[in-house]
Amino acid sequence: MTKEEIAIKLKDKFGSELEILETNQPEAYVYISPARYHELCQFLKEAPEFDFDYLFQLGGVHYPEDRFELVLCFSSHERRHNMILKVKLDKDNPQIVTTSDIWMAANWYEREAAELFGIKFVGHPDPRHLLLDDDWDSGYPLRKGWTGPDFISMPEK
Repeated sequence: MTKEEIAIKLKDKFGSELEILETNQPEAYVYISPARYHELCQFLKEAPEFDFDYLFQLGGVHYPEDRFELVLCFSSHERRHNMILKVKLDKDNPQIVTTSDIWMAANWYEREAAELFGIKFVGHPDPRHLLLDDDWDSGYPLRKGWTGPDFISMPEK
């Protein structure tokens, strides 16, 4: 399925809750509202025409003045197509429901995003620290402007 076909089918099902990004990339790029995020993810994995069985990346992006974004990249081995899904999250309370019940790989990626960006994954089955010390309380190292322990600033030109 082409990226245009993917976008049209998703727009038909999710309507105004879905925004299609026009890019020169070979994958379909879409934004979904947080309210329909889990439903879309479930649909993408289970619908035979999509069959997105492989989540190969999930990460956060921090836009300090505006928002956080969650970005998921997945593909279908059987259908041989890829897609990028983005969700805009609140800048003061970034949280979204977990997708670890859909893709097992989300478990690790969500723990990483929670630790390093402070994004809360509601319903996550194992929210323990993954990379930082268990007693870490020095903020979120991948947020813009973080200057906690071990921070090394870029040298002046």
